[in-house]
Amino acid sequence: MLNEDKIQLMTGIAMFEKKEGKDMVPAESMFRSDYVGSQMLKSFFRFTCSFLIGAMVWALYSVDQLLSTITVEHLVHMGVRAAVFYGVGLFLYLWITYSIYSKKYDCSKKTVRVYMAKLKRLHKRYEFRTRTRALTGKGGRTQ
Repeated sequence: MLNEDKIQLMTGIAMFEKKEGKDMVPAESMFRSDYVGSQMLKSFFRFTCSFLIGAMVWALYSVDQLLSTITVEHLVHMGVRAAVFYGVGLFLYLWITYSIYSKKYDCSKKTVRVYMAKLKRLHKRYEFRTRTRALTGKGGRTQ
């Protein structure tokens, strides 16, 4: 005999898994520090590559000006400015990355809690049914 409440609950769980399944993966498989740290490491490499590509494009664009006014003091000054720009940009980018992925992890943790509550509710339904079968002595099919 089909129990409509259990069918609705299982359908709701399946829909929840399909809709929110990708968001639950970080909270299920990693600690917060590991998840946020890995995202920050990726962001570090992305920012560094982007900065180097941007610096190369700028250098190629202004190669005439660089070659005509190049001195050791000028190179040192440009290097210091580039290092400061890189450091400030990297700090801001990593701070934004930390805040975004921390919030994302918290949201996925809440999603996992909701999912686990739904699974507990379904488990209690099955537990109740097996307990009533054991108490009434009606186990399985009778012929």
